[in-house]
Amino acid sequence: MFFNALLIAALPLIAPITASSIQKRDDVDVFIWGNANLTDYSTEYTFSAGTCQAIATPTSGQVGSATVDMNARCDIYASTNCAGPIAGSFSAPGISDTGALGQSFRALICSIPSGMPASSTAIP
Repeated sequence: MFFNALLIAALPLIAPITASSIQKRDDVDVFIWGNANLTDYSTEYTFSAGTCQAIATPTSGQVGSATVDMNARCDIYASTNCAGPIAGSFSAPGISDTGALGQSFRALICSIPSGMPASSTAIP
């Protein structure tokens, strides 16, 4: 009983801190690996949602896997300027094996649904 009363008494102190630390973000973080199953970490990209971001080819020769912030969705393009058809898509937590899509992973346009903040999934 004492523990429950203590927890209830502390709740008003915790709630304002939690609510103030959640912020809407307009940027998206994407993490790229050279191999499947999130191995051979390559690089991180941070860019504005809705803009085209070219992806450098990892030393492995292709993107093997990728992750993105929670609540974000990304369209993959074979061209570095996001022209042409969408080659594929992924959303959080990411894509662990791009398979044949890895050869077409040259650029991304990511979006965050209206009213949903992106929450970073910082890795390495």
